[in-house]
Amino acid sequence: MTSDLFPAQAVGSVVGIGGAAGALGGMLIAGIVGHVLQWTGSYKVPFLMAGSAYLLALAAIHLLTT
Repeated sequence: MTSDLFPAQAVGSVVGIGGAAGALGGMLIAGIVGHVLQWTGSYKVPFLMAGSAYLLALAAIHLLTT
């Protein structure tokens, strides 16, 4: 999708920025999940967060590309 939306000269940079954002998000969500597990003692909230993340990302892609 990146190669379809950005010029060839920018594809590597866009993918790199996306990878860095994903790594940072993974670090942050790990801490959040730890706090949620201590607070609730259940995996329901983290599973709901993970399940809804795909739908939110799909909605964001549709909004940003239209």
